[in-house]
Amino acid sequence: MKRFEWSEWWEERKQKYLISDEPFLDRDRFASLCVGTGLPDIQQRSTFRFRNVRDGAERFIGRSKSGEKPFARIYTRLGNPTTEYLERVLFQLDCQHLIDAALAADEREPTVGSMVLASGMAAISTTLLSLLESGDGIIAGNVYGCTDSLLRTLSRKFDINTYFVDTTDSAAVAEALRLHPEVAVIFIESPDNPTLAMSDIRVLGGLARQHGALLVVDNTFCTAYLQQPFRLGADFVVQSTTKYINGHSTSIGGNVLGPFRFMSAEFFTMAKDLGPTPSPMDSWLNGLSVQTLPQRIDAAVENAVDIAAFLSHHPRVERVYYPGLPSHPQHHLVGPQMRNGGAMIAFELEGGARPAERLMNYFARHDTPMELAVSLGCVISYIEHPASMTHHVVPVADRLARGITDGLVRLSVGLEGASILRTAFEEGLTEAYREKRVGKNVGALAPAGG
Repeated sequence: MKRFEWSEWWEERKQKYLISDEPFLDRDRFASLCVGTGLPDIQQRSTFRFRNVRDGAERFIGRSKSGEKPFARIYTRLGNPTTEYLERVLFQLDCQHLIDAALAADEREPTVGSMVLASGMAAISTTLLSLLESGDGIIAGNVYGCTDSLLRTLSRKFDINTYFVDTTDSAAVAEALRLHPEVAVIFIESPDNPTLAMSDIRVLGGLARQHGALLVVDNTFCTAYLQQPFRLGADFVVQSTTKYINGHSTSIGGNVLGPFRFMSAEFFTMAKDLGPTPSPMDSWLNGLSVQTLPQRIDAAVENAVDIAAFLSHHPRVERVYYPGLPSHPQHHLVGPQMRNGGAMIAFELEGGARPAERLMNYFARHDTPMELAVSLGCVISYIEHPASMTHHVVPVADRLARGITDGLVRLSVGLEGASILRTAFEEGLTEAYREKRVGKNVGALAPAGG
C-alpha cells in the first residue's frame, strides 16, 4: 500500500543512496564535519530586506539564484541563515554517505531535507501532524512522556489510532501491522527512554516498507555519531538538539530529517503555519556546540562504561539497564546498529522507591558531582526519577508494563571523572540505606520535562 505520492520515489532513493551495510560514518570524518568551516554570524533579526519585488516574489515561491535556502531570508519564522547553517551540518552528519553517492552519480535532485525547529517536541509534533490524517494509525514503542501524551491527544481529539507495542519484539510489531491496516507510521526510540531497550531498526524498517508505512526514529539518545538510522532503513530521523547536540544545557531545539519532496512541501507548510521557530541565538549555540560532539560523547561513554560496570557489581543494585553490558537483552545490536553502548544508564535499587529517592536526594546536594535534574546529554551528569518526572503523564498500568517502576532511576553520564562519580555513588548508596526519616514521597515530586 502506498500512502503518499512520493512513496515510490522515496523508496527508490533509500535503496540507491541511503541504506548501507556500513552502520555509521568513520569517526575522524564525522569529527571533521562537526568542525565544518566555522560558524556564521548570528542573524538576530525577524525580517530581511529584498533587493526588489522580483527577488521577494521568487523567494516566496522557493527560488534563490545564490543557492541559499530561499525562505531563510524572508522572515525568521520561515527560516534564518544561522539556523540554515545548523540544518546543513546536521544533515551532513546523518547523510554524508548519501552526499558522496549522489555526487558520484551526478544526482541533481535532493533526497533528504533537514529542518531545525524550536524544540524536540516541536520536531516530533510537526512531523506527525504533517504525516497523519484522521482515520490513520500509528504504532509507538516505549517513548518519552510528552511524546506519549501527544499520541494520546491525537487519538482522543483527531481520530488517529495509537497502538502502543513493545517494538523490541519485531513479531509483535508485525502482528500489530496485520491487525491494523490503517497504520501509516511506526514511531520508535532506540534505545528507548528511560529503560534503554533497543529496537532492531533494520527489521522494523523492512516491516514498515512491506506495510506501506513509514518508520520514524527518535535518535536523541544517540545522535548521528552513535547511530545513523537512514543507513538502517528509517524514513525520518528526529532528535532534540537540546541534549547531546548542545551538550551544555544552554538552549532548546529540535531537528527533523526526511524525504526532501515531503520536507519541502507538506512539512514546511505545517511548520510555517504552526510557527515552532528556533531563535537565531539558540541555533548559533547549537552550531557552536556540535563542533565538539564526538569528543564529548566519547568521554561520556568512557565514563558510562565504568559506572555501568560499577553499578552492576554493587550488592545494593538489583538491575542495570545499559546497552554496552553483555547482560542487556539487545546487546547484540551494539556494533551492527550502535557505535557503542552510549552514555545513558537506568538502574533499580534493592528496596525500590525509598532508597532510590534517598540516592537522588543525595545528588541534589551542592557538594556532589552531578545534579538532580531532567534532560540529558550535558557535560554535567544528571540523575532523575522517570515515574514522577519525565514519564509521570504515562498511565500507571502502561508505565509499569514498560518497566518504568517507582524504583527506576535514569542517569545521564557526563564528563566528571569516572573515579569521582564512583566515589560519589559509594557514598550516596551508603546514605540511601542508612536508617533515617525520609521527606516527601517520590510520588509527590513535581513533574518536569526533558
